[in-house]
Amino acid sequence: MVNLTEAINEMIAEKNISKDMVEETIREFVKAAYKRKFGTDENVIISFTEDAGEIHMEVSASRVVVDEDNYYNEVTEIPLDEAKELNEDAEIGDELVISLDPQSFDRSAVQSAKQRAQQSFKDIQNNYTYKEFKGKEGKVIQCYVNSMTPAGDLILNVGNNTEGILPKKNISPLESYTVGEGLKCYVERVENAEKAEDLQKMGGFRGRKPKKDVRIVLSRTSPELVRAFLEAQVPEIDNGQIEIVNIVREAGFRTKVAVRSFADIDPIGATVGLRGIRIQTIMQEIDGEKIDVIKWEDNPLQLISNSLTPARVNKVLVLNADARQAVAIVDENQVGLAIGQRGVNVKLAKKLCDWTIEVKTQAEYDQMEISQEIRNQAEAIFEQGGEGLIADEVAEDKIYTKEELGISEDENLLSDLPLSRELVTKLNRMDVYTAEEYFNMSDEEREGLGLTEDEIAEINSCVAVEEEYEDSFECPTCHQILPAGTLKCPHCMTEFVFE
Repeated sequence: MVNLTEAINEMIAEKNISKDMVEETIREFVKAAYKRKFGTDENVIISFTEDAGEIHMEVSASRVVVDEDNYYNEVTEIPLDEAKELNEDAEIGDELVISLDPQSFDRSAVQSAKQRAQQSFKDIQNNYTYKEFKGKEGKVIQCYVNSMTPAGDLILNVGNNTEGILPKKNISPLESYTVGEGLKCYVERVENAEKAEDLQKMGGFRGRKPKKDVRIVLSRTSPELVRAFLEAQVPEIDNGQIEIVNIVREAGFRTKVAVRSFADIDPIGATVGLRGIRIQTIMQEIDGEKIDVIKWEDNPLQLISNSLTPARVNKVLVLNADARQAVAIVDENQVGLAIGQRGVNVKLAKKLCDWTIEVKTQAEYDQMEISQEIRNQAEAIFEQGGEGLIADEVAEDKIYTKEELGISEDENLLSDLPLSRELVTKLNRMDVYTAEEYFNMSDEEREGLGLTEDEIAEINSCVAVEEEYEDSFECPTCHQILPAGTLKCPHCMTEFVFE
């Protein structure tokens, strides 16, 4: 008999499979090994017994006693003289159960059977894992860092000896992790083994050898991660007294949360907590990322004003109600705050309100080609809390500087490239201000910009021209960066001679 206690207990603990299922799987692979050696498994008998906490397996074969002259099959038959050596009472026609040693099976048979058993365990484990984590889809779970792939994705232990993947694109730029470190992640989606295999063939796993495993995709950048933290930290949200109407996020920079209450409760005060303790706790969970909590308003003009916090907005005017376009008037010293670093604040405000929002000072607004009469009517409706007014004509949009947008000097403003002003304005309205932002977009995001084929070609040709030059130099007169080989500065007209 073979003692399998330790092996079975290890499989039960590691794979979360019942003892009966483990025994049945072992039975199947032993039968397979027997069949590989003897050509049939119809007469093999495999039984398990437990004695004093130890599990034993016994393998036997049933053979029919036959006359020596009719002995043709050594697997299913046994001649009478051999049978009597085992049991002196044996007679022709009897069935004898003869014990076998599994280790006597040939090595290739055992190896083949073992591989089948391992695959069987894998299929069982995948099914168990899929069911368990499919129920956690859309929730936040505790994870631990196992390793990092060459592509920068994190492989995380999500519990029960199961791994999930945190793609690089789902990691906040504020965050970095070490092996063994714990973190909370949002379960973005769970795909079964067949689906995961299809995705792997299409490049679903970057820098990691494909496996036929359940794929658990995690996120640290989803707005839903912040929503889950709010629900856990703010009882009034969890019990329905306060509703999160909308939540938008630019991971690593800022999150905006619009809330309203269904009771006599200050939704902002309750969400932020006494001295801001609740919101600070959540900010610590996302490595200090700023969170703006604003009050939801059904009046879109007031909502737009609220959404541009921390900037102070003097008033909001509707430019085109059908197209949901508005302008927010702010003081000169509030422009940078309203737009935010890399344009993040106004971009999130647009997403939160589902309106296109321009930020202007009063002087800039006065220069817009809108008749004084229509402007007065728009301002009057705003003061009365109305829905706003359609403005007929708008002057060309302002082209912002890097300083106003909070953009690094290393980045290239679209307005500095040889692109048409109409194309630059169109991209700016979609919150794209630099070439780096445009080319870092996914194909789907670029399709959402609504660019024509000619406009796309214009952008690509512009960048292609710049990429032809591997080196550059600084003009000694105006200090502009110019491509290597330039003979005359297009900015200050200085001519150059190269040796």
